[in-house]
Amino acid sequence: MLGAGALAIAGLSTILAISGAALQQGLSVAAASLCAALFFVPGLYFLGYSRRLSSREIALAHAASFATAREAIRIQELADDLRVPPEDAERILRKAIREGHVRGRFEGVDRFVADKSERGPSEEDP
Repeated sequence: MLGAGALAIAGLSTILAISGAALQQGLSVAAASLCAALFFVPGLYFLGYSRRLSSREIALAHAASFATAREAIRIQELADDLRVPPEDAERILRKAIREGHVRGRFEGVDRFVADKSERGPSEEDP
């Protein structure tokens, strides 16, 4: 929201700069152009940052659901599903554990077993 707002202000400043140029108001053009530049760069940064955070949360949630859907998984299976190297898949899974998306334990070097308490009510044993 912050990124979109900053980009909107930059766009409005650009319109004001163009209007000032059409009316031959040099000082107005300079001030509006400066505002446009000052809001455009942070706006792009904030917009990109929010997209990265959104992608990160989606990856963590997906890794957690992938891990809890099975009794046990191999890191290579998660890596194939996420289309990332096994080292990155392990890092994502460890981050998901640290941030509370999934609970479980690593067995050996490349096997993860999710806690059964993480399953939803429809997946519990009768």
